[in-house]
Amino acid sequence: MPLTLVVLAVWALAFLTFNTVVSVRVWRIKTLPRWRRALPGLLLCIALVASLSRVTGTTVIAETLAFPLYLATAGISLFELRRHRTRTSGLDNSEALT
Repeated sequence: MPLTLVVLAVWALAFLTFNTVVSVRVWRIKTLPRWRRALPGLLLCIALVASLSRVTGTTVIAETLAFPLYLATAGISLFELRRHRTRTSGLDNSEALT
């Protein structure tokens, strides 16, 4: 097996692991509405189903949907985590002033 395939497989596994971790972190934020907590996980599941559609021989779905959905999962998760951090750090700083 060529080295480039190994590197690509390791990168894909790392990216999938990253998406899973940030989706779980967003799910654990209790101050968000349910639909916003579930959105990254739902997008990740749809992307996984699109990737698994290659098994049936329909590669068009996987080629057009899977990677953009993985990127959307990472983007939305990081946005929600940053927003949560700024809100909680802002609350901590305002409480320190009073």
